[in-house]
Amino acid sequence: MDTERAYAYAWQEVLKSRNLNLPIEKFDDYVGIDDRLVYKKYAQEVELPSFSETMDEIAGLIIQNFSDHSLYEDALMCLNYFDNLNWTQACVSASPQQALEDKLNKASIASYFNFIVGGDAVRPRNKPFPDIYNLAVNKLKTSKNIIVEDSPPGIQAGRASNNFVVAIDRGIFKKNELSDADVIVDQLTPELFVDITKRL
Repeated sequence: MDTERAYAYAWQEVLKSRNLNLPIEKFDDYVGIDDRLVYKKYAQEVELPSFSETMDEIAGLIIQNFSDHSLYEDALMCLNYFDNLNWTQACVSASPQQALEDKLNKASIASYFNFIVGGDAVRPRNKPFPDIYNLAVNKLKTSKNIIVEDSPPGIQAGRASNNFVVAIDRGIFKKNELSDADVIVDQLTPELFVDITKRL
């Protein structure tokens, strides 16, 4: 599920409604970045309500604009496969907790996760700091972990948490921007993760 791309579209809509029209590519710079930093930047350019009110507006837009096309079939297949094997799974995102939970529930995939951790749980040290992954691992009580990321800040956070990081190339970033991951793939498969566990 491309929660961060949905988040970018919501930001674009919020700013457009205040007469700041930006191409969606502009928001690629903020994928995986703490929402307070994004808010601070654009609050200097347009008149925004309070941070919490802006986040509520964005969360509402994410849910309103949600569609099944936001789901990645390869990720869904892996979630189902490892759920059947009773693997412990968590959803960790820089997106706000409420927006994240709402979207996962609407997609009917929240039940796959033992824990769901949104970026506001670790403010002000969201990605690229490792705090969000350290929190998730602490909740999961696991010693061997595989993190799947699609953005440079997320990869940096995962690596800094001393866990194995898989970069999934969804076409947003260049390969060299994902190169800090332990491995870069174009598709997620159960075989990939099973093979990685043998090396951990």
